[in-house]
Amino acid sequence: MNTLNKYFGLTGLLIGLILVQSTPATGQVVDSTFLKEFNSFNKQINQEFGIFIRHNDSVFLQFLQDSWKEFEGKQNPMPVSPKPVNQPVFIQPDVRENGNDSIYQEKINDQIITPNEENSIPEKDALESASGRSFSYFGTRITLPVSTGKLPVLSSVTREGITGFFSQASRCTELDEIVRSLRQKSDKVRLNDWGFASMLFQASRSLYYNVNEQILFTWVGLLHSGYNVKVGYSNHTVYLLFPSDVQLYTVSYTIDNKEYFVLEPGVVPSASEKVFIHQANYPGNKTDFSFKLTEAPEFNNQEEPRSLYSEKTFNINLNKNLLAFYQNYPPCDLDVYFNTPVSADVLKQLDAYFLPVLGNKNDAERVAWLLDFVPRTIRYKTDREQFGKERYLFPDATLFFPAADCEDRSVLFARLVKRYTKLEAIGLSYLMHVSVAVNLPECLGEDYIMFRSKRFYHCDPTYLGAGCGMAMKAVKNLIPEVVYQNF
Repeated sequence: MNTLNKYFGLTGLLIGLILVQSTPATGQVVDSTFLKEFNSFNKQINQEFGIFIRHNDSVFLQFLQDSWKEFEGKQNPMPVSPKPVNQPVFIQPDVRENGNDSIYQEKINDQIITPNEENSIPEKDALESASGRSFSYFGTRITLPVSTGKLPVLSSVTREGITGFFSQASRCTELDEIVRSLRQKSDKVRLNDWGFASMLFQASRSLYYNVNEQILFTWVGLLHSGYNVKVGYSNHTVYLLFPSDVQLYTVSYTIDNKEYFVLEPGVVPSASEKVFIHQANYPGNKTDFSFKLTEAPEFNNQEEPRSLYSEKTFNINLNKNLLAFYQNYPPCDLDVYFNTPVSADVLKQLDAYFLPVLGNKNDAERVAWLLDFVPRTIRYKTDREQFGKERYLFPDATLFFPAADCEDRSVLFARLVKRYTKLEAIGLSYLMHVSVAVNLPECLGEDYIMFRSKRFYHCDPTYLGAGCGMAMKAVKNLIPEVVYQNF
């Protein structure tokens, strides 16, 4: 893995150097001597990398043929919890008729935030399909290296056929050239591990008609990029399996005490279906595959306008390409959504609205204002009512859809607290609810939890009208799981 990191690091550095040499700001151009040295060194490291890959391929092939074993899968359903159908609303004690929280549908102007049919996010099948030697990846046109070499083909969906595909791939320099090119493009738009994998598969659609060969191309590309992914087969279908640094909500198989998850591309087998999977690991590859998003990918901007209403109406433009990427993201642990920042372009637009309002407020006052802003701007609706199933949303997507439930509001609120205050905040998960608590210096409310010897006051963006330190009665005396912290 160190050799792989060194290779990709040197390649990126060389590209950066040649761009600096050619930038008009320096008043220089790439002279023939520099270009000659660049090409010579680039050729040398490509040759060294090729030798390294060929050696590892030969070791892997020795074990691949005889390492197949039948495994039974396990279904990992997304947590589903009972939630109030309507917006929970805090009622002052002097007008409350009973000891329960009142629940009614708050009147919010949702007409201006409801997406229409023509502006809805495209599903997978609606994304531009790949053709020829170029393809579109969430609005970015990517051209593959031109070559007349022959790509590996699959003779049969058997252990012999898959081993034969890999054997051909190990001798295919064109495949490695394509993978290197895609790795550079992936880094340019700041994709995480999953983003790179999905880019590889999208590229495979411009190279193969058969989905099994598309999956095997992606498999080899990921192996040659340092990831310990696996493939399996059953009933003439090939499956791609990923290790993961977070819980994924799909079918998984346990191999050598490590859980591997089956994800699209292709189809996902039923948990009861037994699948033959290779146990051999590619030499030196890491077993973790990250689905965390520490930054939003930087796709070409296709504006999707939205109007939000709080104390007044303000307009923002979301990136439809980024929304489509989020739409097609594998369902995973809630902490992934909590830790994904609002995209830089949307933050600039929110800054223009928030900063004049928050400018003269201290951090505690800012939290109180944001706590009122989120539930009054984002209409409440359960996932089952809006999507027909449980679903978590990334912050940008919460601003896109006409409504959101407690998880999505909490994720957005937590990101806003991190952006506009210096206060520590944590995400709270109960059996039937998700909320946020903030380490406020002072608070009129009395509901808090202790975390790492600090007092964090309940700040529930689903509990309309409730201030800081006020928890819904249903969770007031429960101990939550802390699923996120911004410090």
